[in-house]
Amino acid sequence: MFLPMIKFNSKTLFMAPMAEITTPSLRRCVRKFDKETVLYSEMLSGAAISFGSSHNEPLTIINENDEPFVFQLLGGDPGTMAEACRILAEKKCSGIDINMGCSAPDIVKKFQGSRLLSDMAATREIVKQCRKVFSGTLSVKMRSGFEESDNKYLVDFAKMLEAEGVNYITLHPRHGKLSFRRTADWSLVKLLKEKIQIPVVGNGDIASPDDVKRRFGETGCDGIMIGRNAVAAPWIFALARGLLNDGSYKLEVNLPDVFSDVLLGIKKDLPEHLHKSRGHRFAFYFCKNFIFAHDIFKKIRNVDELDLMIEIINEYVIRNPEERVKVFEQE
Repeated sequence: MFLPMIKFNSKTLFMAPMAEITTPSLRRCVRKFDKETVLYSEMLSGAAISFGSSHNEPLTIINENDEPFVFQLLGGDPGTMAEACRILAEKKCSGIDINMGCSAPDIVKKFQGSRLLSDMAATREIVKQCRKVFSGTLSVKMRSGFEESDNKYLVDFAKMLEAEGVNYITLHPRHGKLSFRRTADWSLVKLLKEKIQIPVVGNGDIASPDDVKRRFGETGCDGIMIGRNAVAAPWIFALARGLLNDGSYKLEVNLPDVFSDVLLGIKKDLPEHLHKSRGHRFAFYFCKNFIFAHDIFKKIRNVDELDLMIEIINEYVIRNPEERVKVFEQE
């Protein structure tokens, strides 16, 4: 089967896979602002995919304009993960990413996510089996360690992934036990870039287009991935690309229109029992665009229906019309 591949240039940008957040609707929103960003699915359970759970069907939707697009898989059993890769390959995605970064307690206790970093031999077998069945781009998103960051172990682990046929590595330079505490150590991204031959993507604490440009320059990495701040600002990739390509950008964004488009898309794409969780998770980040973000989200958290969430934002900008449109400009 022919599968499209992820191609790198000097300015490759990625939107991070995030559980209950990177919905087909949010991906369409990002794509409206930027045509080139590599998009990811939500974090998907390898077991649920391999055993045909109907719950996962709507989460594996690929939009017409999603490509380049990557499914991210979570799991710790080689056979199960390989079967999930085989099933997802039928959807003709550009890539599959193995999650070695999630540090949630209920994940790591199952030997999944960042816990995979604690056992190189077991993880090698997972990668080996996935590589056997998937001919597209196979990648790994990883932390710098499970319980600590050890430079030698990090490099050895990355070299193992490279030897087993992984096409690129995304490094979030915090170890798993840190979750999102402390500042991401981007010197580890630079280290990995210098020590392995496959592309290295850096991820962590990217809050602005200037951060993107600075981290490319400091580390020489092949790509930058943005997570939480891309949910608050789905247009950040367009601004960063303008800065990288032309040294400038200018963009006007109608905030309630973006919010409404994403939530109505969730309503259209996903079954009703997923509306509340996806709406709340998106709103938690997006509300940070408004001065009284805490008050707005407090109201949104108390409603279950997407239409009511949209109504809360619309009522807010009626009372605060100066916050309806946000202008981003750098010359």
